[in-house]
Amino acid sequence: MLHIVTGEDGFTSPAHAFAGPVAFQLRTTSMRTGHVGVARLRAGATEAQFRARLRRVFATEGQDTIKAARALMATAELYGGGITHPGTDTRFTVPLPPGRYLVYEYLDFEGPRGRDPQPGQEHLRPLTVHPPTAAVSRPPCATLTAVDIPDQGPRFLLDGHAASGAPLRYVNRMQDQVDEAMFCPVTDDSVTEKDIQAFFDGTGGAPPFDLSKWLGTPPLSPGREVLLTMPLPPGRYAAITWVSSIHDARPLSMHGQHRIVVVR
Repeated sequence: MLHIVTGEDGFTSPAHAFAGPVAFQLRTTSMRTGHVGVARLRAGATEAQFRARLRRVFATEGQDTIKAARALMATAELYGGGITHPGTDTRFTVPLPPGRYLVYEYLDFEGPRGRDPQPGQEHLRPLTVHPPTAAVSRPPCATLTAVDIPDQGPRFLLDGHAASGAPLRYVNRMQDQVDEAMFCPVTDDSVTEKDIQAFFDGTGGAPPFDLSKWLGTPPLSPGREVLLTMPLPPGRYAAITWVSSIHDARPLSMHGQHRIVVVR
């Protein structure tokens, strides 16, 4: 298990790992940190380009956001990661082939929502993955898959049953679209997916889920997957995404990509 600790005063992450299912444990000491991702630069791309283009995604709107997202995808392959908050550790496992990767704090690139450091001062560290050794990982209890269904739009499909303390596999099967999965507690048993859609449509008032306690993974590139072990007590959770569509720059959950997940 490789440990990552992120906070306003520092960021520690492993410098080396062995290829295969690489397991991380994420901890944050601040509400302004705790969204950690793993990425691999594409051939010819630089770390400076990655920093600048990731910032650009969060600094634009509309068609400019779509252009920024495409530029980021051309710069790096996103492998997901983990989302946590103070007092709660999240574990995630990412299949990584040998090579050089970047481990970074997403919120550092989102302006005042995070620490808002100067460009080039974001929490970001290199990770070198060496040829594999034998490893055994616990199988997932369920698989959540992001898909784009013809005539319906982006959706989350769930195969299996989520279990408290057990790994859950998240797969991005969207075409040319990065995507994330965030899990927010739904404490009101009367809340339905129609209520969640009404919130994203702007007609449902306050969010019908607890945004202060979300866990999950930052965006993954198409075709990538991550194994999440989140400290989710039994109950109902809303699986949502704030990632913007590359077609109209609206959040994918506004298009219907959300799902109530029952954790047993």
